[in-house]
Amino acid sequence: MKTDSMTNLLKQNSASISTVKANKILLLMEMLEDKERPSSKYPDKMKKYKTLTPKGLVYGENKENPNSPGQTTPIYYVDKFKELLALIQKEAAE
Repeated sequence: MKTDSMTNLLKQNSASISTVKANKILLLMEMLEDKERPSSKYPDKMKKYKTLTPKGLVYGENKENPNSPGQTTPIYYVDKFKELLALIQKEAAE
């Protein structure tokens, strides 16, 4: 399935919600989770990143970040994004 970033898909769908706000809602809905990994540059620091949970994997996948082994970036299925956006907007309205 074709995938794209949250930012691009929100723009393509003329959504009035920001990527940051959408991610916060997905975290509340338990479709996205925060994870940490040790920084390669600063061993005493942790880097945060987001990953799709099994519940969120219905709407996208976790793409391995080639620059940061072990870290993923959520990308979303273009064909399922309108459905996901409707869920996000419903949750934002509550």
